[in-house]
Amino acid sequence: MSKKLLSTAILAAIAFGAVAPGIAMAKDAPKTKAACEKITTMKWDDASSKCVKK
Repeated sequence: MSKKLLSTAILAAIAFGAVAPGIAMAKDAPKTKAACEKITTMKWDDASSKCVKK
């Protein structure tokens, strides 16, 4: 029982760790082209008018 609970907790932590950066990036993405161009890891997508990861 405790082995199953521990493995479930570990899998949940790994899943959250994988998803959290994507959520954080989506919330913090600049809304303007000028602000987007200042970030080296992001680029402005003219088709969707959004700042996206390179």
